[in-house]
Amino acid sequence: MTSEANKKKLKALLIKGASIPLKAIPLWVSAIGAGVFISNVVQKNPAFGERLGAIDDKVFLFEAKDLKKKLYLHIKDGSIKIVPHITRRPDVAMRGNFDVLTALLLGRVDPDTVFFSRKLEITGDTASAIHFKNILAALE
Repeated sequence: MTSEANKKKLKALLIKGASIPLKAIPLWVSAIGAGVFISNVVQKNPAFGERLGAIDDKVFLFEAKDLKKKLYLHIKDGSIKIVPHITRRPDVAMRGNFDVLTALLLGRVDPDTVFFSRKLEITGDTASAIHFKNILAALE
């Protein structure tokens, strides 16, 4: 097994192992952690932030079904804000297990593959969901 394959396997194990303590962490702490995570993704992929204009003022719900937690991603003026609660209805909802959602946001899995394999459920504004999917698919 190559060094790169070992790194990928270790990352997958870490993500899967992280779900255990995440169940016990309060939702607001999860929101802060998710915000740091998303900031890191945006920083590593400058084009990500530039492409957000087409989905400005959209709210995405990410629900980790295995953790029984929901976080909202609000895109506004080219930035992303993660919040544990929001008063408005989300434009798009994405539901799946924590490892699938994490891999999706890291660009490690093809959004279409996890959707058609029923590992990811997407509902809501189709155009916004497709645009966000295309942004995620372009991640390095």
